[in-house]
Amino acid sequence: MQLQEMIEKRRSVRSYSDTPAEPEILEEVCGFLEQAKPLYPGIQTYMEIVDKEQVRFFMPWKAPQLLAIYSENKPGYLENAGFLGQQLDLFLQSLGLGTCWLGLAKLREKTCPEGMEFVILLAFGYPKGEVPLRSKEQFRRKKLSQIASEADPRLEPARLAPSSTNSQPWYFLREQEVFHAYCSTKGLLRHKGLGDMNRIDMGIALAQLYAANMGTFRFFREEYPEKKDGWEYIGSFRL
Repeated sequence: MQLQEMIEKRRSVRSYSDTPAEPEILEEVCGFLEQAKPLYPGIQTYMEIVDKEQVRFFMPWKAPQLLAIYSENKPGYLENAGFLGQQLDLFLQSLGLGTCWLGLAKLREKTCPEGMEFVILLAFGYPKGEVPLRSKEQFRRKKLSQIASEADPRLEPARLAPSSTNSQPWYFLREQEVFHAYCSTKGLLRHKGLGDMNRIDMGIALAQLYAANMGTFRFFREEYPEKKDGWEYIGSFRL
């Protein structure tokens, strides 16, 4: 199953079996990580699979295994981390595993690669009980007209993207065949930690657009983007 097919089916899973993924599955995951596309190729990142014993959970459930994402702290590194991690999220779900982004979880020992810092964890494992893939109608999301200057159906993958507390902090301004992506600076963004999550969320949404348009998606930043009150410019893209 291709990543694009998972966009309208994935769900965040919060109840896991204690059984870890088999070594051959983990080998597939590692292979996928090696060819995942970064949003910013110039930012060095490192991703590793860790066990639940290495993680401090701040929620009443645990996943058997998690992906830890580390990165250089450079402009765009949070969006880049979300972009890479969401590609893996879709891949894991295509293998029949459940996933969930964990903004409220930390590594017990932060042994980061030199020059990098810990960014975020993505939980994964076999769901406890049967968790059917959902239909598009089951997503609780804003309408396209609420997140974009034009209700362009090509933005549907971004509309369906997961986000912290379902905040959906994105807005897309279309200018001919170019889309400009903005992140909300209202509400949650005033809190630094949740603000970081919103930047990661932007990368997640852009990753879904990439997964739906792998052959044509092109991301770049404009030097003098249009300013929008209450919004921060993240970057521009073509589909």
